[in-house]
Amino acid sequence: MIRTALLLLTTLSAGGLWYVLAGAEGQASARTSMAKVLGTSSPTFEPPAAVQTSLSQKSPPPVAVVTTPVHAKAMPITRTSIGWIEPTARVTVRARIDGTIVERHIHDGAEVKAGDLLFHLDDRELQAQIARGVAALTRDRAVLARAQAELKRTQELLARSVASQAQAEEAAAEVRIAAANVAASEATLAIDRTRLGHTRITAPISGRAGVVQGTEGHVVRGSDPTGDGLVTITQMSRLQVSFSLPERDLPLLRATLSHPEDKRRVRVVTGPDDQTSAEAELTFIDSSVDASTGTILAKAALKTNDEVWPGQYVRVELTLGKHPEAAAVPLVALQTGHSGSHVFVVRPGDIVEMRQVEPLTTNQDEAIITEGLTPGERVVIEGHARLRHGSLIVESALAPAPQAQGSRTADAGPVRQ
Repeated sequence: MIRTALLLLTTLSAGGLWYVLAGAEGQASARTSMAKVLGTSSPTFEPPAAVQTSLSQKSPPPVAVVTTPVHAKAMPITRTSIGWIEPTARVTVRARIDGTIVERHIHDGAEVKAGDLLFHLDDRELQAQIARGVAALTRDRAVLARAQAELKRTQELLARSVASQAQAEEAAAEVRIAAANVAASEATLAIDRTRLGHTRITAPISGRAGVVQGTEGHVVRGSDPTGDGLVTITQMSRLQVSFSLPERDLPLLRATLSHPEDKRRVRVVTGPDDQTSAEAELTFIDSSVDASTGTILAKAALKTNDEVWPGQYVRVELTLGKHPEAAAVPLVALQTGHSGSHVFVVRPGDIVEMRQVEPLTTNQDEAIITEGLTPGERVVIEGHARLRHGSLIVESALAPAPQAQGSRTADAGPVRQ
């Protein structure tokens, strides 16, 4: 009876042990332990502790992914800025003397050429002054001629010892005084004639006139340099665009200005359709950086002026050389996380590394990376969802190799920032 009870207790204990152990391996171990207790034997016996250690140390299966190689791509470096169109010359026409406008030969928005007559001031007073100056000059020249004749006679008398040396010196002084009076009259007459020329106000440059302020009967003041003047003439044949770039782009700007081919790569865009309105050529970089904004002023001369107008705001896109070390990968390889953009790079041993990268630009199917990748490495383009840093992978398919670097580089588009 006692022996039967012990056998039943042993059987119940073995069943509880089998229930506690999990998995197929745990059940097999439990069955082995039960057989041992019952006095039976099993050829697949393993200790329960070894089975649990093996289960805890077992690695997850490799993740099936698709990879592609990283290839180099020489990308044009472009910068985008907001600029404004301005003329190379703009002159505000003002009167240089006081007077009254008697003739007006220009209207609003007229196209004028350099030297065209714009206004004519009342010149009657100046004509009278000039007539008086001519008369005074004639008188002074007559006095000079008489003094010169008197000096000649005095010198002849001095040679015959009839006149004294003092008389000869006095006659020479009279000649010098008369000559000085002639010079003063000539200078006064020249001033009056110059003032008379100022009554004819002409266009200093060729261009387009703005709003004309002066009309017939309008009194102008030559001593007042302020105000809008009579009219403003803007030279339309040679326009330029002014824009600012960050201080960090100054080395690129200087290098571009020194290369004739590079400085012509400036586009001016006016509409939202991204169509080029005008081509321009970089011509000027300011001599200093604006300390308040940290920007540098630059200018580019427009080749055509059909689609732009002075004072108009435009978008400027210019090429500043090429980025020699850019790496191109499919856009699907670029992932975004809390710490920024990253890609999964395949390391030796089929282990992936989650690497932070610095994208330069992206388009519909490609991302250009400037920092973090080296051409020739392989990146994951499919299977990111189950990947972690250090995950073991197996390539289910290989992406097709990219075209030759030369052909890809030829198709490279500009980098916009």
